[in-house]
Amino acid sequence: MNFLRMFDDHLQDLARDLMIELFGGTIIGAPTRWVADGLYLLAKSLTTAFLSVYCVLKAPGWTSDSAKVKERLVRAFIESGVYVEKQRRDLGDGKIKPYRVFPTIERVAIAANCTTVNLRLPTGMDPAVIEGRAWVFQSVFGPTAQLVNDGASRFRLVVPAALPSRTAYSLEKAQNALQQAGGIALYIGEAYDGSVAINLKQSPHVGLVGVTGWGKSTALRVILNTWLQVFGPDRLRLFLGDLKSTEFGIYRGVPHVEGSIAVRRAEVAAMLAEVREILRYRQELFHAAGAIDLDEYEELTGERVPFVVVCIDEVSSLEGETAVHEVLEEIGQLGRSFGIFLVLSQQRVDREVMDGKLKNNLNVRIAYRMSDDMNSKMFLGTTEAAAISVKGRCYVRESTELKEVQTPWLSPKEARAQIEEIKRRYAGIEKAPLLPPINPHVPQPVELSEEENDELRELLDAIIQEEVPPHARTR
Repeated sequence: MNFLRMFDDHLQDLARDLMIELFGGTIIGAPTRWVADGLYLLAKSLTTAFLSVYCVLKAPGWTSDSAKVKERLVRAFIESGVYVEKQRRDLGDGKIKPYRVFPTIERVAIAANCTTVNLRLPTGMDPAVIEGRAWVFQSVFGPTAQLVNDGASRFRLVVPAALPSRTAYSLEKAQNALQQAGGIALYIGEAYDGSVAINLKQSPHVGLVGVTGWGKSTALRVILNTWLQVFGPDRLRLFLGDLKSTEFGIYRGVPHVEGSIAVRRAEVAAMLAEVREILRYRQELFHAAGAIDLDEYEELTGERVPFVVVCIDEVSSLEGETAVHEVLEEIGQLGRSFGIFLVLSQQRVDREVMDGKLKNNLNVRIAYRMSDDMNSKMFLGTTEAAAISVKGRCYVRESTELKEVQTPWLSPKEARAQIEEIKRRYAGIEKAPLLPPINPHVPQPVELSEEENDELRELLDAIIQEEVPPHARTR
């Protein structure tokens, strides 16, 4: 208080000295000192009143989250040019001057899971202006901010709250998510507005990308274990390719898994050749029944046809395998109607690693931490995945929607325990074959290699000439 009093006295003395220097000892017959003291007191009162009013008006904004949101919105409007510029006459000098009319912030609702802002556009603003600059809201509020057009010049900005850095796996949550999505769905994790599951009948092919140690392996365990616990072998069959040889070993012996787990490029090629045969067989079945897809085929025939999912980890190891990529592209183009889906996982998406046609067929893209902005931009359309700092966090792109998701933690130990229970549940079950058995009485087409063709010709020539070569007798 003493300091403030001394400061006040000093300012008052400065005001007196200035007035005396400018006007002398008297002003209009009154001592200049008295006039200076009066003017100083008036100026101090006006300043105090102005500061008080300013604090009363601005103080709520210093503590109110709603006011902070409004302030950031106005900055976004200015930065992106989301306003209507009009003109009016200035009351001071009478000149015509421009001014800006921003969208009206009608309501800010802050909830535990998200912040919702209701906006009304000013008269004369084309809705395409704000829709075309929605990027600025993602720049200000984060990549998952969504601008929703509610019609009648009204918009809704939805800003998801921050997700927890870790969440435990819950089969109940996963089951509920699959039921809500409908059909055969792929459970990914938890977002700000609840569980996230993708209906594969609508978005049939999925790509998972992320560097080692950031949640991709956990995501594969969550996806597969959820399926195995929800669907029986009569409804779901899996073809697993594990080119890293460390991911899918725990699923060996599970009734849902067709054949052995492919761990070498040649084994993956053979596995995909079998899937192609299943695709072509179903084409014939559906054509004969006059069905356009699996649902209609089941409805027309009453026959239950299992879904087929091809899941390959480290698909980038198949680089250069032209035949393999052709099969994957064929499944990507035709598989949905016949209940055949792809789940492909790898660490990066450079053009040298993933063919453009194959990448374009991935309707759902799940990106965990990515190596750099370029890979994130190529795969996701945004650089956000390169900046992920939480393990298990990913961005899910389905169509044009981008959603931030936290994949639940499912430890290998817990996953193994679930798998052992699944094996016990379906022990001794007989599965219907995906392809019809070969009739030994009907000639079957057989594809031979060039070397086998040469040996067969040599053998046939020898038989025709009634001369069997020595090496053929030993076979």
